[in-house]
Amino acid sequence: MYRAFLAGDKDGMLALMSEDVEVRFLGQVQLRGKEEASRFFDFAGGLLRDVDFTLEEIVVHGDTAAGIWHETATTTGGRLWENHGVDVIHVRRGQVVALHENNDVRKVHEHFPPYEPGFDNSGR
Repeated sequence: MYRAFLAGDKDGMLALMSEDVEVRFLGQVQLRGKEEASRFFDFAGGLLRDVDFTLEEIVVHGDTAAGIWHETATTTGGRLWENHGVDVIHVRRGQVVALHENNDVRKVHEHFPPYEPGFDNSGR
């Protein structure tokens, strides 16, 4: 999943997820299902540029993994972005059933607009 994320391959990430995947990005969204996850990934994908993401460690215990990370970037408004966190990923029968991204939510609220569930970047 991280390979797909780092390559900007949203479809590759979604291919690993169950149809009713639970996605939570702390301070931004909690949703269910690939379709909703896809819309959120489109929204979030436009918030930062020049991202330098470092996955420091992955810890696996049974069907749960934690990815410890930090990143720097530039926001679309031209401001410096730095954050760190841990993703908790639950896998069942080879598919991601839950992705919980935890980070410094103060930074999320300071730099990002709120997510609107009906977000559509297709121009429609």
